[in-house]
Parts: sequence; structure tokens; C-alpha cells
Amino acid sequence: MMTSPLLASKHLCEREAVHMEVYENRLIPDVRHAESAIVWLRILSSLAWLDSAFVGKDAKLSPAFLSGVGLTKVVIEKFLHTAIFPWVVDLLHTLVLPHAQLFAVLIAVTDAAIGILLVLGLFTRLGGALAILRAVTNILIAGGAEVDTVGFNWMLIVAGAIAIATCAGRRFGVDRILIARSPSSRLLRILG
Repeated sequence: MMTSPLLASKHLCEREAVHMEVYENRLIPDVRHAESAIVWLRILSSLAWLDSAFVGKDAKLSPAFLSGVGLTKVVIEKFLHTAIFPWVVDLLHTLVLPHAQLFAVLIAVTDAAIGILLVLGLFTRLGGALAILRAVTNILIAGGAEVDTVGFNWMLIVAGAIAIATCAGRRFGVDRILIARSPSSRLLRILG
């Protein structure tokens, strides 16, 4: 027997109603799936940062990049032409190029730290804030290159903001354990 789309929709809604809980005479949706999705978003976004730090010819923790030579090369060949504002080009000329090795180490350590913090759910808010800062920096220096660069970094900004807003490490992460052990620690509540 064939059922109409309206009847099938009604049946689906009835099944979904089973997953609702009554709280103070209001129906509240079951949020377990949303919390799990946030955990997966946190973990998957961390992979972009771990990839940036450890994988491939552009790995930030490679000796060529850490020496400053790799950063200098990419700044001269690419970023001076793709920066979206003239003041970013000036900043690259006056600050980054003269101190390329220092900036290379900062970039590499930050990318690795973001990836590790987010994948472990450790100090997740700090990891999210650093992810936003690095993604905005990426847009400023490489935003004129391709639409993919901007779109991908906007995705990382949104993922970082969600990690901050939802305290994503408290669902399934080290933050949950640390806060359970020290519930009165204000620093843990701010960073995690």
C-alpha cells in the first residue's frame, strides 16, 4: 500500500516526537546529536591545522620553513601579490621579511598548537581563538589568490567560533576532565 507524502511526513514527525523531552511543560529537542556534531566539527577542523603543520611540501614544521627560507620564498613569490590590502604588503615588507625565521617559528608552532588543542579538546576556547586569528591572517595575506582560500579560511573561522561558543572540549575532550577535577578554576572555565 502506497502512502502519501503528507502521511509519511506525519509518521516521521511522530517518530521524532518520541525523541523530545518535556521540561517545565515545554518540548525540548534532544540535543545529544547536536553535541556530537560539534565534537566532530572540532576534531575535523583540527585536521586542517595539523595538516598545515606536519604534512606535505608546505609543512610549517619542516626545516626549510622553520629556517625562514621557506617563508621568505612564499612571501616574495605569492603573498606580496595576493595580499588584499596595501598595508598588509607593507607589513610583510617591513616586519615579516626582516624577521622571517621568527615568524616562521611562530606560524609553525601556532598551527601545531591549534591542531593539538582542538583534536584533544584541551583549552578548546584558546584553540578556537587562535584558529580564528590564523584564518583571518590567511585571508589577509592570501585572499587575493583564489576563492577557495577565502572560503576554506571562512570555514575555519566559523569552526573556531563554534568551538568557543559551545565549549566544544567539554563534551568529549580533556577540558571535561580538567574542569571535573577543578570545578572552581576560573582559568579552566575561560580557556576550556
